[in-house]
Amino acid sequence: MSDYTTPPTLNGRLVGVTGKAPTAEVVVWLAVQTTDGEASTLETITDDEGFFSFEPPTEPLRAAKLGAVLEGVQPLDLEPNDEPLEPGEIMLFVDDFTPSHLKYAG
Repeated sequence: MSDYTTPPTLNGRLVGVTGKAPTAEVVVWLAVQTTDGEASTLETITDDEGFFSFEPPTEPLRAAKLGAVLEGVQPLDLEPNDEPLEPGEIMLFVDDFTPSHLKYAG
């Protein structure tokens, strides 16, 4: 019997609300802070359909946020509550309803 265990994986997809936002080859990031106060950021790039995957730290986390380097994406607080992140699937949405040049018109 092997002592090897598969690391937990957080799989996701970047999706445009209207389907107009580009979601291929976008940098997606996962920023974490352990309960010891150590902070780090993991980055990956979405595939042609907007899918991404992370192997998050296995230790308990004080904070964890997921975001993307793309206008219209608000960082998502994963609220780890001093627990390790559990493996699973998540969708990260791009607000592409309103063109950026109209969002802040006053």
